[in-house]
Amino acid sequence: MRSLDSRRRFLVQAISGSGVGLWMARTAWGNFIPPTAAQTKGPFYPIPEIEKQKYFDADLTRLDANSPVADGEQIAVRGIVLDMDEKPLDKAIVEVWQACASGRYNHPQDRNDRPMDPNFQYWARLITGPDGTFSIRTIQPGKYPGRTPHLHYRIAAPNRSELVTQMYFEANQELNRKDGIYMDLKPEQRAAVTIGSAKKPIAEKDPNSEQLPTGEFRIVLGPLSDTKSTQPM
Repeated sequence: MRSLDSRRRFLVQAISGSGVGLWMARTAWGNFIPPTAAQTKGPFYPIPEIEKQKYFDADLTRLDANSPVADGEQIAVRGIVLDMDEKPLDKAIVEVWQACASGRYNHPQDRNDRPMDPNFQYWARLITGPDGTFSIRTIQPGKYPGRTPHLHYRIAAPNRSELVTQMYFEANQELNRKDGIYMDLKPEQRAAVTIGSAKKPIAEKDPNSEQLPTGEFRIVLGPLSDTKSTQPM
């Protein structure tokens, strides 16, 4: 696995949540915020598993510091893993996988005619710190046939069941409404897995640093005894 360089150090940052969304969640769940909805893993989880891949750090835009940059619009996603009391979860494993800018997965079962991108990493595996946060630098995913653009997530925290879910983009609402997997969620669940985007410096303490369209994703894991929030791996 690659050593972290300065370009990747932006990838561990805290995020803030939506006050409106939090109020709605507390109304429905009393003093707790509801867990993030589980969604299908889909057929394209990487082979071999992400932790067995040569490259799986938080910068998906290139294979290593000396590699060419992948095609497509670069974006950042800053996330946080919480429990239902809003306590950040330390040492949570966060796996992410997605299609490249053309809409093709790096998987032998993806046989659509979109071109592969040999410079795109396609996946990442991260571990949260005490503040529960993680960040990735990636490419805006292309539209896979039959789906709206999305990212897949698998989260495993100590003493908790795994959660598999997906994340979507507010900018694609027209496509989102045509996506059966997305529309199977309840409205409040859809809101929780749909992120907006705003240009922000990749180094929050340096306003003059490079800026990327950045979204913020809150992932809430269910109670320790909740097995319904998970998908089998």
